[in-house]
Amino acid sequence: MDLTIRDWMVIAGVLLILAVLLDAWRRVRNERRAAVRIKLVGEEGEGTGEPDIAVFRELPNGGARVVHRSDLLDAQAQHKASDAGAVSPQASDATDEQPANAAAGRPSADGTPGEPRATRGRAARKRTAKAEPPDDGLVSGLSSRDEPENLDWLDALDAEERELSASEEPGRLPRDVQPEVFMLNVVAREPEGFRGDEILHILLACDLRFGDMSFFHRHEQEAGRGPIQFSVANMMQPGVFDIDNMSDFSTPGLVFFVTLPGPADMMQAFDYMLETAQTVAHNLKGDVLDETRSALTRQTLEHSRQQIRDLERRMLAHAR
Repeated sequence: MDLTIRDWMVIAGVLLILAVLLDAWRRVRNERRAAVRIKLVGEEGEGTGEPDIAVFRELPNGGARVVHRSDLLDAQAQHKASDAGAVSPQASDATDEQPANAAAGRPSADGTPGEPRATRGRAARKRTAKAEPPDDGLVSGLSSRDEPENLDWLDALDAEERELSASEEPGRLPRDVQPEVFMLNVVAREPEGFRGDEILHILLACDLRFGDMSFFHRHEQEAGRGPIQFSVANMMQPGVFDIDNMSDFSTPGLVFFVTLPGPADMMQAFDYMLETAQTVAHNLKGDVLDETRSALTRQTLEHSRQQIRDLERRMLAHAR
């Protein structure tokens, strides 16, 4: 029996529909496998835990508060105050080491010159600092709730870098130049919000790492090394992520923010933050909004870039 053109078109249409259905089934199966895999990892880390305080179901009764620009600025002020309070113990350590310097040339029992005690003390502290993990490295959701006022997530320097003097630290912020925080919001289109396992997957794919104070950070070097370029927080207060229960977590949005000065190339850090926010919004079916959660326009982006240029000029003027 000869087939007409119409018959061939019907056959081709049926095959095309079958191919689309097969591809959709394959995608759903892969997503379910990925969700199960992430959930198993979370259960191995910490069996059963309390649900995160920022779960989206809290919103109807007003139990959560949105992160604002002032929260980030307050955190920066707390960070400066904590650094100032850490100066006195370091000074006392230096005073305690001075008597040890007097015995630097005293020979040891075997007749060899003894190593200065202060040098040995500094070397021991440096080795200890390198051996210990960064403070609050992988903070659980419970610990972050116990101390919500400690928001020192903007400091990505390791212990050895913190021991440098002010003259050895490049890019120190002049006293009369105030830091500026630039924010972008990625808001979910669906009322259910973003699922935690999907957030984890896309942020890791964008080279962000879970770190200080239970936030995600993008560093200037790979594998979470070097100064922080920008960070990602939960839109709902206190803004943390419970890494052990991401599969049971959801949020209406994410906050991308960068504190300047900080990164070596400030304009590049802002552009990377914008590109990452757009990528996350595309994959999670959300929208990129400005810091007031209004539509992000070219004028808004150009205004932010102009502020960064002005800050760079002020930094250059102080450096001369």
